[in-house]
Amino acid sequence: MLDVPTLRVVLGGVSLLVLVLFYLAVYRPTRSAFSGWWTIALVATASGSSLLLLNGTDAQVVANPLSGAASAVGATAVWFAARSVRGLAVPRWLMPVGAIFVVAAAALERPASSVWAGDGVEFAYMGAMFVLAAREMWSAWRSGWGEDRPRTVESQVATLVSALAASILAVQYVLRFVLYVAVGPEGSLFLALGGPGVTAVVMLLSLVAVTFSASALGWEQQTVRLRQRAITDDLTGLLGRREFWHRAQEAIERHALRGGPAPALVIADLDHFKAVNDGYGHAAGDRAIVQFARTLRDATGRREFAGRLGGEEFGAVILVADAAAAAARAEEIAAAYASTGERQDFPLPTVSFGIAVPSADQTLDELFADADAALYEAKQGGRDQAVVAGG
Repeated sequence: MLDVPTLRVVLGGVSLLVLVLFYLAVYRPTRSAFSGWWTIALVATASGSSLLLLNGTDAQVVANPLSGAASAVGATAVWFAARSVRGLAVPRWLMPVGAIFVVAAAALERPASSVWAGDGVEFAYMGAMFVLAAREMWSAWRSGWGEDRPRTVESQVATLVSALAASILAVQYVLRFVLYVAVGPEGSLFLALGGPGVTAVVMLLSLVAVTFSASALGWEQQTVRLRQRAITDDLTGLLGRREFWHRAQEAIERHALRGGPAPALVIADLDHFKAVNDGYGHAAGDRAIVQFARTLRDATGRREFAGRLGGEEFGAVILVADAAAAAARAEEIAAAYASTGERQDFPLPTVSFGIAVPSADQTLDELFADADAALYEAKQGGRDQAVVAGG
């Protein structure tokens, strides 16, 4: 078997090569969150392995603690990359704090003379990060990355491989920490199961396996981001017109097959919106639109959705028992929107609603025509009201 310094050279060299290839082939074209965090992990792995080659020299006193800091940064980046798979937020402050914590621990253990300075703390920290990363990847694999976000077979396989690799690294570093505390770094059991040579081999194999998976996940995130841009409205973040009608059609078809609460179509239009633009500027008009979009989004529950149909006109599909319940929901939305007016420096416009509840065998075009006619009736009747098609 190769000696430890040689294994570290191989690990550092492979990390550097993979870093260059991954950066050029995945990160630069996609700029996805997963590929960004994985790039940082690769930089940290290459740096950490290279710094350990200075052990036994006068530079050890600085290089060894810095290697531990690089390893902590790399492990944190792996956890952040895992969280990004499902679009979860990451505590960015943890990366510098973790690195400083590991460096401080090494500084207290004679780094000039001990090559194991701070390693107990480093092993514990890295083990914790890999455990968290493994948990995130397994959750992503089981859930398929979340509801309404279908994934390809390739990305699911990549998620599985990443989950397995993260689990192996978690076991390796938790075992290193336990053996380091129990038998010490010179113990035969520690050297056999958690020594530098064994760990370098595990890191090398995991690095190669996960990097190929990371390519698939990075490109998948790019695909998701582009799809989200295509189906959502830029200003409000609600569904765009085409996607809204597509989902409305699905809701009607699902109701026809399964029954249950009716998917009522609600069309909302901000009253006298031109007066807001003319009197307070287009920026105020945009704020009025964005605020109503937020109100509409907050008011829609599971299996309900909303979209911006164009200008100051919005659509929503809500699940209700009957027409009266649909009208009551619309009035609640209008009241919630009006209550946010005190936070604005201009008066928010009122809202008119046209509502249509589907009947048997009614098409989406017919339902829309009914809701549109009801909205016209609301406008003609004085605005600031909800009208249900058919009385």
